[in-house]
Amino acid sequence: MNDFLALGNLAESTPIRILHVDDDPARVRLSTTLLAQYLPDAEIHTETDPIVACNRLDTDLAVNCIVSDFDMGSMDGLEFLEAVRGRFPNLPFILFTGKGSEEIASEAISAGVTDYLQKAAGADQYAVLANRIENVVSQYRAEQAATSYQRRIHTVYERVTDAFFALDDEWRFTFINGRGERLLDKDEAELLGKSVWDEFPDAVNSQFEDEYRNAMETQQPTTFEAYFDPLETLFEVHAYPSEEGLSVFFRDITAEDRIRTEHRREKEVLEQVFEMSPVGVAILDAKGAITRANNRMVELLEITEEEITDRTYDSSQWQLTDKNGDPLLDENHPLRPVFLDETSVRGKRFGYESPSGKWDLYSVSAAPIHDENDELERVVVAVEAVSEV
Repeated sequence: MNDFLALGNLAESTPIRILHVDDDPARVRLSTTLLAQYLPDAEIHTETDPIVACNRLDTDLAVNCIVSDFDMGSMDGLEFLEAVRGRFPNLPFILFTGKGSEEIASEAISAGVTDYLQKAAGADQYAVLANRIENVVSQYRAEQAATSYQRRIHTVYERVTDAFFALDDEWRFTFINGRGERLLDKDEAELLGKSVWDEFPDAVNSQFEDEYRNAMETQQPTTFEAYFDPLETLFEVHAYPSEEGLSVFFRDITAEDRIRTEHRREKEVLEQVFEMSPVGVAILDAKGAITRANNRMVELLEITEEEITDRTYDSSQWQLTDKNGDPLLDENHPLRPVFLDETSVRGKRFGYESPSGKWDLYSVSAAPIHDENDELERVVVAVEAVSEV
């Protein structure tokens, strides 16, 4: 909206460029002088031959308004209007003529003239003409600004990766981008001006209607996922309300949801494997802190999971020995190579004295896990009692 207003203000500050065509040289000289009094910032161009005027419009002259006489010899005002409309369909064209008949006025209106003004005696007629020029040019520039704004908005929404449609405050479609047409399986031409509830009756009394109406009533944006049966599609929707209507961004997440469901099931399976494993399993972060331990690890170490996850693998709180029962030196810790060299270890033996004073020999295997940047992310550790191996 700010861009639109800025564009409108810029257009209003630009001098009006006028082309006055009349085959009477004295008339165009007078017109230039008097119009300049009422439109001091205007650029006024004149021609006495409409054919030459057409050529100039095709080559070196750009104007915001044309003022034309009717009876000009080689080409009358209506013929000139037709020639201009063939080149510039929306350019303001004022027929300023001494021939004041209802027939001419009717023909001019039918031909698409913007305004019609009959010449009169005295200079006051130019005040009226100046006012008419300002009015038609103001409207013309506003329409140009609106059209330019709509083109820019259309370009923006065609470039967004999500599908998009806009509704007015009567729930009628005002825009839908190409991706939206494809996802909804409808063309913009058949949707514009139509009610979303009429075009998609299955959305009535659904989550879509509930969310859209609530967004409009509260003027708060909403985000939700909902399945639309007729299209056999699960949509992720972001809807943004305003006093003028609703802007809706949406995308097909059917395949994505299927993958999420599969991942969730796989995660549940892995969780069960982790907890039900006959081997003690622990997860360590890149710095060696223990973040998780399964039930079997709790049984082997004879301490709670909370106590386990409050330590690092090389904490002095562990009563570790080598396989002969001698105190384990730091440089001989079986997990040290995993953190120093990021290499796996397998079947390394060590002794452990539990809080109850029981000493047992264990076997440990561990493997590093790297992130997408090949940085160490975590380490998986498996521990077994040697007597059970």
